[in-house]
Amino acid sequence: MTQTTETALVDRIQRLEDLEAIRNRWYDYLFALDSADWPALADVFTEDATLEMVGLDAVQPGSDRSYHGRQSIIDEFYKPVIEANCAPERGQYYTGHHGTNMKIDLDGDTATTLAYFFEILGNSSVLIGTYQHRFVRQADAWRFAFLRIAIRYGATVQVSDLNGLSLQEVRGMLIPS
Repeated sequence: MTQTTETALVDRIQRLEDLEAIRNRWYDYLFALDSADWPALADVFTEDATLEMVGLDAVQPGSDRSYHGRQSIIDEFYKPVIEANCAPERGQYYTGHHGTNMKIDLDGDTATTLAYFFEILGNSSVLIGTYQHRFVRQADAWRFAFLRIAIRYGATVQVSDLNGLSLQEVRGMLIPS
């Protein structure tokens, strides 16, 4: 192999690793959110990240706005909304996310994405929308510098006899070898 061929191969491998790391960071976000794991959720954001909500006011009045900084995003948006609307003792968990169709545009140490989500909210609502991310590569991981959550559709569903397992319980179960 020539030096040019080796360099091209190294660059292609790095690109594939970066794409996979970005997808995995998005999954980290979804799992941390659905587990109400605040330290893990905070870790997906840069210190100076921005979260922009669009279309959530119909479900959570006053939520459509921007939140700036990792701690503000967690303390002013995620924690109050989730903690005020879940009752794990009754089998009611606030969120269950299904993320799909992530398109990643990678450009060196930054990436922009568009992804769809389907969310079960408070065991009685369904939200469908999009995530738009701007990721940045930091020394130890890819993180969200910007996240826009846009709600495109919402519906209320009738539920009864709520029960089930939390995501923490499911994730704590060992998979047999």
